[in-house]
Amino acid sequence: MFLLVVLAVAAEAVRLTRVPPAAYHPTFAEIPREIGAYTGVDLPPDESVLNFLSATAMLERRYDGPDGSVSLSVLYAPDWRSIHSPEGCYPAQGWTVLSEQTITLPSSAGPLRAKLIRLKKNDLFLLALFSFAYYGGTTADWTAEGLRVALGPRGAGGVVFTLSTPVAESAPETAYHRLTKIMQVAYPAAISFWKKN
Repeated sequence: MFLLVVLAVAAEAVRLTRVPPAAYHPTFAEIPREIGAYTGVDLPPDESVLNFLSATAMLERRYDGPDGSVSLSVLYAPDWRSIHSPEGCYPAQGWTVLSEQTITLPSSAGPLRAKLIRLKKNDLFLLALFSFAYYGGTTADWTAEGLRVALGPRGAGGVVFTLSTPVAESAPETAYHRLTKIMQVAYPAAISFWKKN
């Protein structure tokens, strides 16, 4: 009898560590192409990133406006192991992190917790904003996201938002405004798939 209990517990542990089936199938079609004076152009998703992260949905879009452009990347995966942090991606691509700050933005879907990082690569400066969404909220912390997704509703998954824009040394507030404007509209639209079920 003891052996049966041990085998049952082991089988349940293996079942829980397997990638859950996706309970949702977002397309991110709800994210508007027009946000204020910015017009979005979809870019082909990087298939190698989709495959590497086992993501089931990805949107790559560039918004162009009168004061500059914003790159938006939104990625959904049903499992916490697929969620990655832009904090590791930028340095791996040769960017140096100059500063970082955790911020909270208001949004129609509730408080949006995000991390703002200022980056430099050669003579280029970049301002990036990213957030991790889970069923019921957001966090700026990758570890907290993994835990929320792992312990949340099975198959609900998580969404990673990454926005970036070139920044002039003399006008970081203009770059910040571009990022937050796009994020505050894109975030509620992107997570609307969780609210439909």
